[in-house]
Amino acid sequence: MARAIHQFSARQQQPFVAIDCGAIPANLIESKLFGHVKGAFTGASQDRKGLLEEANHGTLFMDEIANLPIEMQAKFMRVLQEGEVRPLGSNQTRRIDVRFITASSQFLHKLIEQGKFREDLFYRLHVYPISLPFLRERQPDIPLLAEHFLHKFSRQQQKPVESFHAAILDYMKHRPWEGNIRQLENFIERLVTLAPPEMKILDAAILPPDIKKELKHTPSATEEPAIDQALPDRVAEFEARLIRQALENNDWSQSQAARQLRIPVQTLHYKMNKLGIAKTE
Repeated sequence: MARAIHQFSARQQQPFVAIDCGAIPANLIESKLFGHVKGAFTGASQDRKGLLEEANHGTLFMDEIANLPIEMQAKFMRVLQEGEVRPLGSNQTRRIDVRFITASSQFLHKLIEQGKFREDLFYRLHVYPISLPFLRERQPDIPLLAEHFLHKFSRQQQKPVESFHAAILDYMKHRPWEGNIRQLENFIERLVTLAPPEMKILDAAILPPDIKKELKHTPSATEEPAIDQALPDRVAEFEARLIRQALENNDWSQSQAARQLRIPVQTLHYKMNKLGIAKTE
């Protein structure tokens, strides 16, 4: 999503730089972001630009911003306010023009309450929030993404694979995909790797034993559900499951859950009371 924003913006000809804030040791992240001058610390044998300068006039995507150390948050806040950086060991500041895109898999409001994330930084970053639903909430996207990855890996591995058997498509639609798109991508790469050189349609025969076992317990989209309940009861059960899932995905924020479900908050309140939905401690 961050790359798409960059590619469709006026900055598309400028650098796109990405950093995972949780993958860099705390003692190195300042040098990584701000750069350093020769002699700033042991081993600094030459001047080096930081990622903030590398992204100048372009986009810097900071993934897992919640992992940015609290002392670095104050320095980063100054960058956002002043539009300038000071490399480690230097007394000179340098102007930058960068679009910042940040992402977090943690609820930042909780971290603010725990004193682990600066509230002023949160509101400085919270200019245009974009909520990315879990892959399991975007079931119609799964076949499209799967086909994209299938063509990608079939080209890489020089195999004639063209499509999926219906049973595998049904399995992918119903799988929870806790790892989201990365997990789906790795799954497709695994299937293409297992496919014989002449196979054109990926079918269940190539699945490893653990996946075959899981496939047997996956409901098929082509199967008719057993009618053991009255229709109103089944509809209410399904509705309750959707509402509860939306609330859990949004840390039980009713306003955010209502936006995700595309219903007014008042309607959500009414349905929660009617269906007996309440947060359990």
